[in-house]
Amino acid sequence: MSFDPMKDKIAITLPDFTLKKNSDSIFGKYNEPYIVSLAVDDSGISTPKIMFNCMPFPKVKPGNSVNMLGDGHLIYGPKNPGQYVALSILVMESDSDMRDLGSKIEKIVNHKAVSLGMAAVIAANPGSAAIMGILKELTQLVAGTLKENKDDELFRTEGTFLRDHAAPYHINRKYSNLGNDYIDMSLQILPLSMPNGQGATVKEIVV
Repeated sequence: MSFDPMKDKIAITLPDFTLKKNSDSIFGKYNEPYIVSLAVDDSGISTPKIMFNCMPFPKVKPGNSVNMLGDGHLIYGPKNPGQYVALSILVMESDSDMRDLGSKIEKIVNHKAVSLGMAAVIAANPGSAAIMGILKELTQLVAGTLKENKDDELFRTEGTFLRDHAAPYHINRKYSNLGNDYIDMSLQILPLSMPNGQGATVKEIVV
């Protein structure tokens, strides 16, 4: 079945990651990494919003891999992005209570987005490059606040997926071995009309 980039939905998912080592000089037995993802697409300019997800992974031993069920942990979608979707992914290591982690980080994201005037930037629709720039700035501010709470940043990556290519949004592609000294991860872009039901769904934060 052919993919129609003008109307069909995609999902960007994280199928697996490896915690190569923790951020401390002396390894503990277990660590508690968590993944924060932020995305902005071209479909909601009239109501500026950020697609947000957060997933904690308790009791991960350094050197071990975590493989997700189904299509993987949702970073974006399922949704039709319009001309582009820009995303930023942050992997942190928790040094605090992980209860209500998602709601706490959602409040941080919302506060920092407002302080950046992100709604005005998105509403002005300046194109994917400018959106990616302010999304990176937002991620940096969020990471800084989490570091103040004694959590450590392990890895950060970002990118933009465009519609008007021979392979729209890089559909059906998998990116492997994204990472650094602490984390290895994979990302994949799938045609997907509904969430897989195997994990947290992406939330929309109106800014």
